[in-house]
Amino acid sequence: MDLRAQPPLLLEDRTQLRQLQLDDPGAGPKLRDLECSPNLGSDASPSPSLVVNDGLLYYRGPKHKRNLPGHLGIAKTLARMQSRFYWPKMASEVKRYVLSCPVCQLTKPSQRKPAGFMVPISPQRPWEYAGVDFVGPLPRTASGNSYILVFVDYFSKWIEVCAVRDATARVAASKFINEVFARHGAPRYLISDRGSPFVSELFDSVLSTLGSTHRLTTAYHPQTNATERVNRTLKTAIRAYVGDKHASWDKFMSQICFALRSAPHESTGLSPAMMLYGRELETPLDLLTKPSGESEESSMPYPETLKASLQEAHDRARETLARSHARQKRYYDLRCRPHRCNGLAPATTDPRPCMYGQCRAVETWLVWSYVADKE
Repeated sequence: MDLRAQPPLLLEDRTQLRQLQLDDPGAGPKLRDLECSPNLGSDASPSPSLVVNDGLLYYRGPKHKRNLPGHLGIAKTLARMQSRFYWPKMASEVKRYVLSCPVCQLTKPSQRKPAGFMVPISPQRPWEYAGVDFVGPLPRTASGNSYILVFVDYFSKWIEVCAVRDATARVAASKFINEVFARHGAPRYLISDRGSPFVSELFDSVLSTLGSTHRLTTAYHPQTNATERVNRTLKTAIRAYVGDKHASWDKFMSQICFALRSAPHESTGLSPAMMLYGRELETPLDLLTKPSGESEESSMPYPETLKASLQEAHDRARETLARSHARQKRYYDLRCRPHRCNGLAPATTDPRPCMYGQCRAVETWLVWSYVADKE
């Protein structure tokens, strides 16, 4: 009997539905057998997948979970169920069940935009926010270096770059003291990813002693760390400088740093050198274009001139950074949707490590769930 051909039934019209089941040549005998069976509702029942509840015959089984249906979507699962079964509020229950299927959540690509709008970090002075990251491993050089340790100031975009042999907490802590703290002082916040060199007790102890607050990015979400963008620029510059001499890339680090420090940055409109020193770095091109014997004279003493120059540069950079952040946020938010987390919301995470390149699954993995609490 095709239930879809029957007139709509009201929720309280259970007597009519029972009579239709009893009259059905397929469902009727099963309903009578189950009502007479002493094992009604147990696994020892003649039909374990069928159950009688309040005089009606129900099928209990995850139709969506079977291998043959293939974990299809809401519309196809509902159509398949409607052709064989009926119960009140079928459409809403099928929709809720399919949306909550753990296998579908972890195996099917999401068709929704990523949740969460951009919240830019807006530093107001040099070395208020700084980022750190390792690049590598790269081809080992004649000096034994395989990694690049990068520090970047979020406000001025000034970078400190070190070619190192190992990516360890001891190396990161030592370079932070000698290359950043000794030259620029301790940043108020230092942002890093969750790599083992940066989550060690040694690295945290050094930062705490020097007065810097360590902040970690979200796992598999490196957008917060501005060093990631600098890393890409460094790799591009290294390829341009090195050519086919892959074992000598560490010899060009100083030249690359000078080029980046003396060039205007897109986000600020000024060079990192101007942001830190209040003047541009002299280049060989300046020696060729600057008239001989030219000297700059000012009625103000040099300290006041430098202070005014830095103040003007910082004010201009803040305005440019604000416009850049607004533009970036506008375009970023077009690809995202609002993130709503009301109180304790159930969520699902994938416990597997990220795999890159050609690989295959060698064992079954479990579904891990947790509860996200909105602070």
